[in-house]
Amino acid sequence: MHAANASGAAPPARQGISAAVLTAIFLVVAGLLFYGIYLALPQNHEFGALLLIGSLSLVFAIGCYLLESVSRDPTAQRSLAWAFLAMGFATLFLAVGLGPTYNVESAGGQLVGLILLAVFLGITVALISWRLRAVQASVHQEAARQSWRNETPVSAFSYSSANAPSVPSTAPAPSTGGDSPPPRGP
Repeated sequence: MHAANASGAAPPARQGISAAVLTAIFLVVAGLLFYGIYLALPQNHEFGALLLIGSLSLVFAIGCYLLESVSRDPTAQRSLAWAFLAMGFATLFLAVGLGPTYNVESAGGQLVGLILLAVFLGITVALISWRLRAVQASVHQEAARQSWRNETPVSAFSYSSANAPSVPSTAPAPSTGGDSPPPRGP
């Protein structure tokens, strides 16, 4: 058994193995679920099965995306989210595009379905690009924070002496004494 490091985390090699095993188990369960859905629906209902599988893939993609937040290394969840997102949209576009061949959809229904899927895909791409920009901004902010943390702190004494008020350069030069008497008061 591996000992935990100073931060209490398991060694990275073990994390990689457990993430790979959990990913494989999740993929097998998802594959069996999709196959079960496809077999459970009676003959000539492949269209409904494909729609259900595509929709369920999108739900799994959202679930994997949300699971990224609870992992130290979200590589497996991120790759699963991308895979399920691609599978979901591909299955839905394929099912709706082939709807008339299953005799379950008219050409008008097919067009409406494809337009709705295109709008939903556009919204998804917009959200993904927004999220990627936010991640890049966070990376830049963290780099600035790290450089600030690496600077040596300034002591209060050196800060106050460096910013002490000084005599302005436009002030008249002080008199040295004897040439003229001091001004009289009113």
